[in-house]
Amino acid sequence: MMQIAKYEFKETHRFQPGAKVDSADEVGQHLERLRETFHGELTPEDVVADARNHNSPLHSFFEWDDSAAAEQYRLQQARGLIRAVVAIVVDGEQPAKQVQAFVHVPDPQEPHYRATDHAMSQEQTREMILRQAWKEFQSWKRRYQHLDELADLFKSGDKMLKRIPALRE
Repeated sequence: MMQIAKYEFKETHRFQPGAKVDSADEVGQHLERLRETFHGELTPEDVVADARNHNSPLHSFFEWDDSAAAEQYRLQQARGLIRAVVAIVVDGEQPAKQVQAFVHVPDPQEPHYRATDHAMSQEQTREMILRQAWKEFQSWKRRYQHLDELADLFKSGDKMLKRIPALRE
């Protein structure tokens, strides 16, 4: 039987300012206790209810100012809206296909979205996007590496690394 040694946060996850990001193990253990309390199930509603308590290790991960939280929620909705838009493109006699209209550019100075074709035509933004995609693939691979059915997919992904110079650095 597998046993959990400790809990950590994903490297790519961003938390709100003031969140106690050095408390991953405490947070993980607390969430596990909540799950056990609720007969093996953990819901967002239960997590928020627990986090309302100032003494909860989950408290600092939430925005408790309702005006600020509402604005953050609207920003999240805007991100979802931007990601939801696709463009139907045609190329000569080829069948029309759907492509993501806008792509997230993970610029460390100012993350933003750009039209996909424009972002991918610029060397700097193309490299940022490919690096982010590779990080996400690696994260997904770590999450599912125990599934033998996906082994061939992971091998193909590793072969891609050799073909895309921007990912090797």
